[in-house]
Amino acid sequence: MSFEAVVLDVFETDDGYDIVLDQTMFYPEGGGQPPDVGTISDQDSSVRVTDVQSVDGVILHRTDEPLEKGTIVDGRLDQSRRRQLMRNHTATHILIDAARKELGDHIHQAGARKGVSNSRIDIEHFERIDRSEVKAIERRANEVVRRNLFVKQRWPDRHEAEAEHGFDLYQGGIPPGRHIRTIEVGDDIQACGGTHVKRTGDIGLISINRTERVQDGVERLVFSAGSAAVERMQRREDLLLDTAEVLDVSPPEVPETAERFFEAWKDRGKRIEEISAELATLRAGSADDAETIDLGAFKAVIQRVDGSKADIRATANAIVEDGAVAVVAGDTGSGVHIVVARPESATLDAGALVGTLAEHVDGGGGGPPDFAEGGGPAADRLEQLLERAPDLIRGEIEA
Repeated sequence: MSFEAVVLDVFETDDGYDIVLDQTMFYPEGGGQPPDVGTISDQDSSVRVTDVQSVDGVILHRTDEPLEKGTIVDGRLDQSRRRQLMRNHTATHILIDAARKELGDHIHQAGARKGVSNSRIDIEHFERIDRSEVKAIERRANEVVRRNLFVKQRWPDRHEAEAEHGFDLYQGGIPPGRHIRTIEVGDDIQACGGTHVKRTGDIGLISINRTERVQDGVERLVFSAGSAAVERMQRREDLLLDTAEVLDVSPPEVPETAERFFEAWKDRGKRIEEISAELATLRAGSADDAETIDLGAFKAVIQRVDGSKADIRATANAIVEDGAVAVVAGDTGSGVHIVVARPESATLDAGALVGTLAEHVDGGGGGPPDFAEGGGPAADRLEQLLERAPDLIRGEIEA
């Protein structure tokens, strides 16, 4: 985790300096693994290494300050970060092998990203990975951890390795060179240039956090390893205990209680919708400020309803159920909301009309010919809009 080196060159960049050393222990970004960070120090100063990249075989250490060429320096890696990346990288190999043994020999890595708090593996699989499969993969992976196997590193001839192990070696892509570096964990062997632990027991714990569908045929496993896995399990348990306390039940009773509360909440929501519809019907039938205009083959009702968007929609629906075109607008507290709706018998494009109306309050809108919504921020012009609405409706019909 520390070494001595000589500064060969320093390049100034837009956001710092790139330092080249004659040798380094800093791992550059590559193979889905983030770069190491740490410090480089001479006798007088210390600079922070924030990024490490390999460009044409040259390792560039990005720092916040420069160092003198020819200076002998001490390099020190962020040890906790490096060790956590090592745990996650070895855990990636273990999880791919565990997934193949649980899901089938077709499993192949489609991508990976190692991190400090969590990592991810994308695997080729044409079905969603269910909870029982996640647990089985997790159990198998942690069995390998508990066996505390040696993580063996070798540099065989490429062709000999391919002849012995096939192209399943290349889970993370095909590396260049006549000789390739292989990582062997139990009976799993992969070509890999990343950093790894010496024994699987050094990982401590592997926890699969969730699965995601990336695209058709590709599933993602998001996981944590080592101390990050322990911290995540503790956070999850804290959530369960906090939820149990809020619900005033024991942790095992949380799922059943939550389901009961959810069903009650849904029933209450349905009842609120029913009451809102009833109120909207009453409002539509008895409002003093509603204006009805005769358009020949049908009528239109123009009404102001200040409140939520749901109240405005419900009122519009109630007017349409009575057979009239509805033009309902109101101040929601964050601007004007407008709904235009019509029965099937009316010849009116609600989408076009709501757009025209919304322009008068500095907004816009649109939608299907039978039901459309819009609005704008200029609530101070709402009354003016309602006064002009009859002419705008007639103009839209004529158009």
